[in-house]
Amino acid sequence: MTVVRRRYVILGRDAIASDDFLLDDVPGTSGRLDVGLRCIRAALLVSHGVRRDTAVYLVLGGGPRAPRALRVSGAEVRFVRPDERSLALLARKALARREDEAGPGFHDVRPGIAIASGGLEDVLADVAGSTLYVLDESGTDVRAAPGLDGGAVAFFVGDPGGFDPRASEQLAALGARPIRVGPVSVHAEDVVVLVNNEIDRRTS
Repeated sequence: MTVVRRRYVILGRDAIASDDFLLDDVPGTSGRLDVGLRCIRAALLVSHGVRRDTAVYLVLGGGPRAPRALRVSGAEVRFVRPDERSLALLARKALARREDEAGPGFHDVRPGIAIASGGLEDVLADVAGSTLYVLDESGTDVRAAPGLDGGAVAFFVGDPGGFDPRASEQLAALGARPIRVGPVSVHAEDVVVLVNNEIDRRTS
């Protein structure tokens, strides 16, 4: 069984928590779910393969079905393609399901893909035991950050609107460490790439 060592949590304050968006206009109709989709690609996909020790969580706070969370696990997921439309179709099929209405926690909807109705709370329960980090432009540079050398880690990344105050408070209360990837602000998916690269350099 593959051990999940890297977890990326993308907090989409307005990202739609249902399948009610257009594949031909994901940025304009999904509350910027497209940001999370690009983070899935950045976190999981490598040349000719998938990072089996990595999982990505999209916390979805937009629309009448919010909050919900979508989890994609590299150890089990199949047929993940790098183009945004394919990822949007994968997410839309998962979000059309209602297994999460059966009770708390994550519920599998297809291999490697699960949904939960509790939003950030369900994600925090799922990543329990990991060392937590928050991507913050005022944090410690990732190149100097301790704890990235092989243990279980979880990184929380905001969308273009940043973190909402309640999420920030929850993460701070859990001891999440603020880190940054460099002196220049970059897109969320690039943050994920840079964090992955730093861990790769330390553990390869």
